[in-house]
Amino acid sequence: MPAFANGPTYDLFAPEALVNSYPLFKRMRSEDPIHYCESGGYWILTRYKDVEAALRDERLSTDHTPLYINQLGSLDVKEIQNFLDLTSNWMSEKDPPEHTRLRKLAKQGFTTRAIESWRSIIQNTTDRLLDQVQNHGGMDAVSDLAIPLPGIIITEIFGVPETDRANMLEWTMDIAQIFGAAGGSTIEMAELARKADKAAVQFSALIREQVEQRRRQPGTDMISLLSVAYQEQGFNLEELPSVCIQILNAGLVTTTEQIANGVNALLSHPDQLQKLKTNPSLINSAVEEMIRFDTSVPFFFRIAKQDLTIGGKEIAAGSVIALGLGPANHDPEKFESPEVFDITRTPNEHLGFSSGIHFCLGAALARMELTICLTTLLTRLPNLSFDPDKQAIPTKHSILILKGFDSLPVKF
Repeated sequence: MPAFANGPTYDLFAPEALVNSYPLFKRMRSEDPIHYCESGGYWILTRYKDVEAALRDERLSTDHTPLYINQLGSLDVKEIQNFLDLTSNWMSEKDPPEHTRLRKLAKQGFTTRAIESWRSIIQNTTDRLLDQVQNHGGMDAVSDLAIPLPGIIITEIFGVPETDRANMLEWTMDIAQIFGAAGGSTIEMAELARKADKAAVQFSALIREQVEQRRRQPGTDMISLLSVAYQEQGFNLEELPSVCIQILNAGLVTTTEQIANGVNALLSHPDQLQKLKTNPSLINSAVEEMIRFDTSVPFFFRIAKQDLTIGGKEIAAGSVIALGLGPANHDPEKFESPEVFDITRTPNEHLGFSSGIHFCLGAALARMELTICLTTLLTRLPNLSFDPDKQAIPTKHSILILKGFDSLPVKF
């Protein structure tokens, strides 16, 4: 284990870092861009060039199983075997060639035709949610919009019966919690792991039931598309729950946080908000800047498969490395005036959707949700502003996992 007792230390769990992590990232990038965090036992990369290269580095593995197990302390791995089985075929947890196979199959659920058919679902869902609050004069942009929107959309895309949707979302969130709690206490992790394991059993049973129905009566929903792809390729349909939970996990939490971050960025920069209102055609560029400026996933984790050197630092095989997407997106060597929120920024080669073979499969869906949601929000609620009588509450995660808001009160 490396020891850098005399090196700089940074508190990634400090309250001020949860509110605004970018000054801390700036210090790290300037003082120690390849930083070893002794308290967490992992390396942290904060420069764009290092992060972008690491995302494409085949010497770094995406299999996080050892990391999760280490965090469980004395908990018997057998107690979370259902969770491990369910996540064993996640693309994000696989390296080539297995990753290549799984991604090729999962892409069948994201055809151009399928994505375009989701546009009306996203629009109708956004309108329904805003209908419920339009006459109230205010809302919580998180609980009234950012949380329900992706959940309703993804369950409709999957074609799950309405009677099962609430359970499906609850199980998905229970499973997602174990990832969001990385870095927490072993007691907390063990409790969340047991809950995730129970949810894995119930989620898998529901998906298997849905797959069997699609085999008898296929449709145009995502489960149908994935089922057909697996059958045509002669692959085991038992893998489908793993694919489905990854798509759900990626499509729910990260999009929820990004919607809230986007609303916050616009309302915090009235000049840019007015620019977008004056010229709505800037929405695509604005969405890219929202993702760069305050991404919902600040870090991805990798495991070194062999000894390697990054930025002059010797990193041993087996080391955990946190790739700073958020810090990289504010690197002045890559972006001019990175601390400035500029909805006309071009080019904007941010890393919000990763890079290389693990580039986010659902990026087109996320972009469509953000574009439609924010366009509709500003059109229907042109006087949108922060609620001065209520306090926004940032998420209580460490800034290593997810970044967003638990509450974001607005008025209109």
